[in-house]
Amino acid sequence: MAQPFVDKNSDTTLHIKKEARKGRVLIDIYRNRSGQSIIGAYSLRGRKGAPVSMPLHWDDLIKIKSSAAFTIETAIEKVLSEGDAWEGMAAYAIHLHTKPKPQLVKEDLPPGEKYKTPEQLESYHTKRDFKKTAEPGAGIIGGEGNGFVIHRHHASRLHYDLRLEQNGTLKSWAVPRGLPPRPGVKRLAVQTEDHPMKYLTWEGTIPKGLYGGGDMWVYALGKYEITKEKKTGFYFYLRSKEIDAEYRIHLMKEKEWLLERVDSPQIDWVKGNVEFMLADSAKTPPLGEEYTYEVKWDGIRAFICIDEGEVTILSRSHRVINNQFPELMIPEQAFRATSALFDAEIVCFDEDGKPDFKKVINRLMKTNDGDIERSSKRNPSFCYIFDCLYLDVRPLVNEPLLKRREWMVDSIKSDTPYRVSELEEDGEALFEAAKEMGLEGIIAKDKTSRYLPGKRASTWLKVKVRQTADCLIIGFTKGKGDRENYFGALQIAEMVNGDLAYRGKVGTGFNDQMMKEVHKILEEKPTLKDRPINEKPLDDALTTWIEPRLWCEIQYAQLTKNNTYREPVFLRLRPDLE
Repeated sequence: MAQPFVDKNSDTTLHIKKEARKGRVLIDIYRNRSGQSIIGAYSLRGRKGAPVSMPLHWDDLIKIKSSAAFTIETAIEKVLSEGDAWEGMAAYAIHLHTKPKPQLVKEDLPPGEKYKTPEQLESYHTKRDFKKTAEPGAGIIGGEGNGFVIHRHHASRLHYDLRLEQNGTLKSWAVPRGLPPRPGVKRLAVQTEDHPMKYLTWEGTIPKGLYGGGDMWVYALGKYEITKEKKTGFYFYLRSKEIDAEYRIHLMKEKEWLLERVDSPQIDWVKGNVEFMLADSAKTPPLGEEYTYEVKWDGIRAFICIDEGEVTILSRSHRVINNQFPELMIPEQAFRATSALFDAEIVCFDEDGKPDFKKVINRLMKTNDGDIERSSKRNPSFCYIFDCLYLDVRPLVNEPLLKRREWMVDSIKSDTPYRVSELEEDGEALFEAAKEMGLEGIIAKDKTSRYLPGKRASTWLKVKVRQTADCLIIGFTKGKGDRENYFGALQIAEMVNGDLAYRGKVGTGFNDQMMKEVHKILEEKPTLKDRPINEKPLDDALTTWIEPRLWCEIQYAQLTKNNTYREPVFLRLRPDLE
């Protein structure tokens, strides 16, 4: 079985000797004999530090310098933060050539549109060249009694269809709210008619007016295994790159079944502490067909979490800000999803229709119910959604950007405060338009980019009209002259790889109102005996150092050789980052 694979892939080889490989990848088939073994994924090695046999994506592999990079202390953290690189691997498994194919238990079904026997499917497959036709092929699964598919189906109402291969057909259930995301959540599943096997890979549009009319997409595709038989139902395990989970289903009455999840997910996307993906900076828009572009909205970055029909809005610091934006607490009106995690920007607009950061920050800082109600009417907020990390049981972070957006757009209803952040293909034109309209800038994204929680990646690039940075205020100097009762300048630092990097001082950009506002906040901050940075500025003795928790945004010309900002100008406080 290995030789045909090597014959089709010239960059692989079966030669065990290094000098014979000539840069090709070794397909190691020599650990399958009696007395020989190969270490399994996530196994501990008997070496100092207890290194772990760690499955990795190719992107991660090139960064690893040692086989001891992941140990018993660090491996779990990586899996919990980024997921299992091998999750769903069983969906690609095939039988060894020494193992006979299982024999199907066949029902005596008449041929027709509704039923397809395995023999008929084989004939269907051999008569077609699937490199030339768009008709559905067998894919990587099916034909062995263990294929499954979940469809996202826009009929009269959006629902999901669960289809399990049994006896040459697909047993089918309509699940109105989608599969349960975790144990303890129950779902109604209504059994429908058996479907032909071609539905394993089929997706398309059923014309309106016909039975089931509407769009149907393959949402998850893989193999399943019945793990336990019961009198009124069974337990089954779904294995695919989209979903890897165990469920149980039992008949309640007639065609109504109850569906539950048995195991807990590795990451609970709507209840876990997922981090935002961050963009690198660029001075000009990158060009090329691989990029798409959108407006950089000048507002509050937020996660919109939908869990069992309830909304939770989380700021960059994971603060729950539901109360501050009551007009956004409308899950049924705004979304076609039971559970989801969206990345978004909450924006308020001025009289000219431009994003007004001060207005949205004022909304964020309101705590009194009466003030919140009045401000929501006077300065209504809008939420521009630009990415989807998770949707109805299925994590999407490893899907390419444009695919994630397809699911995202389909999940957002129109005519609500929630809006889709639109994409543009001409980055230069969009950037010039942002300049003319006085907007903050644009974001350029690689169309194939994955969502990397907690990472700053060059596949996303922010191109600002003015060069700015978010900094922590770590201290302030004594004021002189007109500023004698306030402060002279702010000592600032940036977070770089989890550490504070000193960036100098900023003393310009303050009007009287901002000077008073910042001074009042500084007085409330705890002071420090020692500097929070290693560098010793010339005015160290004249500086009052504070805990680095207060964020601000500054504009600057460039970084100096000493890695401080040249010509820094204070723009605003950033309480949304605290």
